This record gives sequence, structure tokens and C-alpha cells, in this order.
Amino acid sequence: MKSSKEIIDKEALAKRRAKSDKEDNFLQKLAIQDIKDRLHIIKKRFEKILIISGHLYPWRNTFHNADVISDEELLRFSNKNYDLVIHGMSLHYSNDPVGQLIQCKSVMEKGGLFLSNFLGGQTLHELRDSITTSELELTGGISPRVLPMIDIRDAGAFLMRSGFALPVADSTVHKVSYKNPIDLLYDLRRMGETNVQTDRLKKFSHRKLFSLMSDKYVSDQNSNKKEIEATFELITLTGWAPSGDQPKPLKPGSASIRLADALNVTEEKLKD
Repeated sequence: MKSSKEIIDKEALAKRRAKSDKEDNFLQKLAIQDIKDRLHIIKKRFEKILIISGHLYPWRNTFHNADVISDEELLRFSNKNYDLVIHGMSLHYSNDPVGQLIQCKSVMEKGGLFLSNFLGGQTLHELRDSITTSELELTGGISPRVLPMIDIRDAGAFLMRSGFALPVADSTVHKVSYKNPIDLLYDLRRMGETNVQTDRLKKFSHRKLFSLMSDKYVSDQNSNKKEIEATFELITLTGWAPSGDQPKPLKPGSASIRLADALNVTEEKLKD
């Protein structure tokens, strides 16, 4: 039985993921490369790695020595004391993202690294805008058609609430070209990234809606190009399992020099 608070229909999500292309999924490739780049910068050898994802094959095929498990709401850990935990490109499909992060932290050793990436709030804003205005024009109302994504500020707050030390949230925006909006929809379906909101419209939509959406999408781009662009925002969270030897943020007012002196500028007092 589904809770009234659940946004994501997990049963529908599982079915669509099962039909997705396991070999050629550019979003998973993008997420994996993002993680690899960050690990290269950190330059630390991790011995015990856990990966949580909704697309197990590409992650397992990349991180051969890692434990890879499915992103169920109640994670099924087979081990603990991991020094690296990766939540790979699936947090945007969680009904309880903070709960996911807390569960991850519970199986980490002190000082272990946590990395998570997922689709952020700017993702598919062009599609969301064009299909919303089209549906309003045709029916006088709107239905949930594009998944609401996590905003970067909320993402950072989730990380802090989960109890990770030195939390950081950052974002990169990727523009992907398609021949037309319908090709974009086909690609989303192929990757298992279509609408699985619990309160989504479950009957087939009229062709007129997609025709009008396509026209609006193209006209809104206001471009002479023969292709359209779709936005995918990748948010990445970085945090560390708390340990006693981690650096602590300084208390307000504890700086040894004034900011004005450090910047070599004249300090001006604000008027009351």
C-alpha cells in the first residue's frame, strides 16, 4: 500500500528501468564520469566501496570491486564500514532523500567519503514549460507530467540534515541537442527517465498535445538551429562521515585578521 506522501510510483519506475537501454545511457555515463573525475582529484585509495543506483549494470561494469545495490527506499546492505559510498544518479527518484543519505552514513567508517549525483531542478525546464502551456491551452488545466527535481539549496540542506561533515553541494548544467522534442521524449523513455509520479495521468494523451508542445518547444528556443536543446542539471553532493580528526569551521569572530586587511581595502561602517 502506497503512502499518501509518496511522490514516486516505485513499481512503475522498476518496470521502466527494466526496459531501459543498459548499454547506452548517456545520463548514467555522465554521472559515472563525474564521480571518476572527483575521485581522481581526491587521490586517495579506497578499499571498501559501496554503490547505490537504480541502474546497476553501468556502475558494476565500471567499479569492479565495489558492492553495488539497488536504490530501494529501505536499502539492503550486505556489509558495513565502507570508506567510500556512492549514491549514483538516482536520488531524484527517492520518496525520502534524507532517509537515503542517513542510511548511507550508517554503514560508513569514520572519515569515509560520501558522493551522490542526481538530476537537479533545472533539468528539462524547456519540456516542462512547453508541455504545461500546451496542456493549459488545450484543456484549461494541467497534470503532473515532468518529475519535480531537487533544488541545489534543498540538496545541500539534505546533506547537512543527514549529519555529514564538511558538506558541499555543487551543480553543472549540460545542454544536449536533439532533432526535435519527440526525439527527446523517446530518449528519456529509452533511458528509463520518463514520468513515474504517483498522481500522473494514466491514460493516453491526445496527439494534439504533443504536436502543440513540440511547436512551442521549438518556438521558445528562438533559434535558427535545426536542432533543439534540452537541459540536464547534474547536482553532486560531497560529505564525510564524521571523525575526530576532521577540520572544524571557525567560530564567528575568531579570525586573527580583518577581512578588509586581507583584501587590502578600506573598511567603511554601514550607516544606521
